Amino acid sequence: MTTPRIVHRRHWGAWAFGVLVLAAVVSVLRAGIESRILDVGLVGQYLFSAQIVTGAVNSLALGTVALVIAVAVGLATALMRVSGNPILVGASATYVYLFRGTPMLIQLIFWFNAFPTMFKQLHLELFGVVLLSVPMTQFITPYGAALLGLSLAEGAYMAEIIRGGILAVDAGQRDAARSLGMTTGRLMRHIVIPQASRIIVPATGNQYIMLLKSTSLASAIGYLELLRITTDIYASNFRVVELLTVAAFWYLVMTAFATAIQTVLEKRYPHR
Repeated sequence: MTTPRIVHRRHWGAWAFGVLVLAAVVSVLRAGIESRILDVGLVGQYLFSAQIVTGAVNSLALGTVALVIAVAVGLATALMRVSGNPILVGASATYVYLFRGTPMLIQLIFWFNAFPTMFKQLHLELFGVVLLSVPMTQFITPYGAALLGLSLAEGAYMAEIIRGGILAVDAGQRDAARSLGMTTGRLMRHIVIPQASRIIVPATGNQYIMLLKSTSLASAIGYLELLRITTDIYASNFRVVELLTVAAFWYLVMTAFATAIQTVLEKRYPHR
């Protein structure tokens, strides 16, 4: 008896689509080369210049610090949402609604312009001892406003991510822990948060990448991040495409950095 020959099905549709995509890419590259829209030499000249590298470092630092603050804010907000206290639930839900529902650019401009007008002085006092008293304009600098705006806006997204991770943990495990006399704090630290982290980490990695790109919005309030420095340069030499190509390169480098961190964390906290 002869063994039947296995014939693999050919996916002609996928191959045809692949050919169309390749043809489109070649067409775009050919048009760019023929039009000489990009001066490769000028790109190489600015790619590792001190100004551009400084802007990239500023963007990376701003996005990273903003993420750390956003995770802390998001964790506190998520715990308020699941606390069962109607006041805390209402306050956290309002915060998430407001900061997720308004554009991040509006928030940055608001913190930079409106906040110092609303509060003239940053005054901290404890038991009659003045700890800090400075004009609000010294605190709300372009960097301060960008950090505050990005952190609070991202904190609203992180709150929902963390809340989803917490709710994904089996309720039976919570009931079992409480039956053993475990306090809510220990329950969260030892059972809920470690398991929720496996769900939270991948989404947080995506948010980090988006946040690094969102630092470009800080150019609107004068912070010298990557896009602002790039814009200042091409405003003087009018080589827009070359400078934007340089900026795109560094954003891709930052994205690769964030992706590498996400990969390491996902291996440390696998989903299953």
